[in-house]
Amino acid sequence: MTVDCTACGYCLPCPSGINIPNVFRHYNDITLFDDPVAPKGGYGFEVMIGMTAKASDCTECGQCEAACPQGVPVPEKLKEAVGALE
Repeated sequence: MTVDCTACGYCLPCPSGINIPNVFRHYNDITLFDDPVAPKGGYGFEVMIGMTAKASDCTECGQCEAACPQGVPVPEKLKEAVGALE
């Protein structure tokens, strides 16, 4: 896994409207399935229909990181996801 996110949802709601677990799911799918194309398309579709804000909309407020029981450095990993998905 690229990000050790269990999708517990404790990081939500994000003040910027980012569906953090879903962004990480798409980001992890790139590595898991060795396919950079399909996850990027799925993520782009969700952004397009308004299901989530873009990962690049993160303001690094830290609210999500403080709430994460797995200790994921959420803002840092969102920046990585931007490079792979946007």
